[in-house]
Amino acid sequence: MLDKTEAGRYLPEDGRVLFTCKNGKITSARVIYDDEHVASLKALIELVKMAGYTVELEDDPEL
Repeated sequence: MLDKTEAGRYLPEDGRVLFTCKNGKITSARVIYDDEHVASLKALIELVKMAGYTVELEDDPEL
């Protein structure tokens, strides 16, 4: 684990990084590439609807 105050020295010069934290410590970090986007499920559904698609809930979704 990495303390949040130490994270800066490990960041790339350019780009985006997604951090996962637990109890004030960084437990993982992942570079987000130019062809990737990070969004909530709600935001993703809104984008899909804006693109003209219909989103329906299945009667018995398999998760």
